[in-house]
Amino acid sequence: MSLLTTVQSRPDTSIRSTYPEISIDLHLSDAVVDLVGDGFDAALRIAVLPDSSLVARRLCGVSPVVLAAPSYLARHGEPRHPRELNGHHCLGYAYRRRQDIWHFTNRAGEEESVTPSGQLRVTNADALVPMLLEGLAIAELPEFMAAEHLAEGRLTAILTDWSLPKGGLYFITPSARTRPAKVGVLADFLIDRLSEPLWWRRDDDPGA
Repeated sequence: MSLLTTVQSRPDTSIRSTYPEISIDLHLSDAVVDLVGDGFDAALRIAVLPDSSLVARRLCGVSPVVLAAPSYLARHGEPRHPRELNGHHCLGYAYRRRQDIWHFTNRAGEEESVTPSGQLRVTNADALVPMLLEGLAIAELPEFMAAEHLAEGRLTAILTDWSLPKGGLYFITPSARTRPAKVGVLADFLIDRLSEPLWWRRDDDPGA
């Protein structure tokens, strides 16, 4: 079975021990690939999904968090409005379909768009973490990457009165009609393990 994923999880029981007869060819990438053309049976994808011929099952919501190290905020000050990010070192993500732009909204319905301006753009969000932890910049991370650092005080969420568009974690297959039994087993396993993932902060609404 060929599976493409960018998701990190800590299941209680691995699929290898639960279904020892299934072999998985696992590919890790942040690129949006052609599942059909590249021969993948399934993918885990974090996204705001556009219309597509692919079959997608939403497993859970994923919210982006804008954050920085306390040391960065102590030196440069904490932005109180998205437009204040224009005076800060903001790290970018190079796999956006278009130019990397952060679209903020607040509860009053106000909107503000910011183009990150910094010295680093990456194709994998993991590469942003060391610079964040060293107090060198501000960045946007998905909550599953940010949760542990926030809980331990190494990073601080900023602009918490504003939000960025929320995406979801999806299990994606080329077609439901031709789905092999092994893909169905994998889908059931991931639904069971990831419908209430460990990274959710308890004060969040998981269905949001």
